[in-house]
Amino acid sequence: MVKRCIGIDISPSHLRAVQVSRTGSEFCVEKVFSTQTRRGTDSMPDILKSLISQHRFDRCANLAISMPHNAVFFRNLETDSASTERIHGLDSSALEHNFPIQQDEIVAQVCSYHQLPGEKYSVLTAAVPRKLLHERLNILTVAKMHPTLMDATIFAIHSTVAVNHPEIMTGQAIIAYVNESYLTLAVTQNNNILIVRNIPIISRSSNNIDSVQKRIAEVLPHEAQITWRKVFGEEIEENTKIYLVSEDGAFDGLKTLVEENLHCQTITVNPYAKVKCSAEYNGDAAIYVAEGLALRALVPEETTGINFLEAGNANIKPALNLKKELIICATLVVAIAVISPVGLFVRLSHLETKHVQVKNEIREIFQRILPEEKNIVNPLVQLEQKLQSLRTDYILFSSTSGSAIGPLEVLHAVTTSISSGTTINNMLITAESVRLAGTSQSFESVYNWQRLLQEAPQFSSVNVQDIRREPESKLVQFTMLALLAAPE
Repeated sequence: MVKRCIGIDISPSHLRAVQVSRTGSEFCVEKVFSTQTRRGTDSMPDILKSLISQHRFDRCANLAISMPHNAVFFRNLETDSASTERIHGLDSSALEHNFPIQQDEIVAQVCSYHQLPGEKYSVLTAAVPRKLLHERLNILTVAKMHPTLMDATIFAIHSTVAVNHPEIMTGQAIIAYVNESYLTLAVTQNNNILIVRNIPIISRSSNNIDSVQKRIAEVLPHEAQITWRKVFGEEIEENTKIYLVSEDGAFDGLKTLVEENLHCQTITVNPYAKVKCSAEYNGDAAIYVAEGLALRALVPEETTGINFLEAGNANIKPALNLKKELIICATLVVAIAVISPVGLFVRLSHLETKHVQVKNEIREIFQRILPEEKNIVNPLVQLEQKLQSLRTDYILFSSTSGSAIGPLEVLHAVTTSISSGTTINNMLITAESVRLAGTSQSFESVYNWQRLLQEAPQFSSVNVQDIRREPESKLVQFTMLALLAAPE
């Protein structure tokens, strides 16, 4: 008897579906479908409907679907035997501080556990937000599909590896899965996944595949060593097998680079090693995830994984009682119509009282701050005018814009250095310079004063621009320009 199952891998950029059949102990990929889903006009329910209507997928086959890769969180929880029972019971209070999900939104499944030294256990637990789980199920509901399995991507990958490379089912190994934006590492032991880590990688494009491939080849051995030590507390042995899965097969040289850096046996996973390909095969996509999902639904007792549909209260809420909901809505509308006017009048009265209180407070503050002001017309405007006047005075006597030297400091430097017999007739202070015009008894006294100003730290340079002796008064008239020193 032939049994068929369909695996559907939905990501932000694509949708891939694989139909796998089983006859006795043989598996066969009968149909493959792949399409991009990046356009705003792409309708996921319509694409799913087309699998049956256009691409002839079996409408009676069991259906398995993947959760979004970035929606599944994995944690290794170290506990004693008592706490392990609470986690196996999926007690949300035991999980709320371990996942970035609100306690009432956690939908969790225990993946595996292994014993640690000192009667401790490491429990691998996966969790998704309930809202995202319902959103994924709603897409299938609109497409009139009802899945029997909803699993995480890494377990689908593990099922593909286990069926096509059954040697992974005994001993210890590493699965390295490279998709569009993540490197996922999983350590396995005797067909159980003990730890899962997602490491973000640089987004790939057609012109940087080589550089990204080298980057992954550098990151993968380092992160694999860290992951292995977290589980076993020791370095990876040289005969350890690493099963490498690249979503689109773009990294042909990654196997060689990983072996050079890690010195382990690296195996590029072949999704057809133990699975036949039907003559009706109609796709050329990377089917690792979709094939693994179909295998999980086809032989759940022979594969390892989780099913978020089995988590407590994870299913979609039952259909609404339309008549009951309409009665409730009508009652609420009548209640709102009656209560709203009363509420508006109460709120209006409250706001008017509050307005009077605020006006009185403003007047009291004005009288306290400006007791000399007797004519109160508009307190806020008058306070603003007074504040502006204070700001103007402050700017006049504070540091000028662009300089740390204020006018008072400049005036002090000029007056303390001026020699006797020298008179300043005009002084102009700007943000960058000081212009001085005056008279002196001699040329020598002018240049001596120039030297004194030059030595003052407030000025960077001092130049005498116009100097001459008046024939009638015999006094020396001069104009001097001093540039202000720049702030430190």
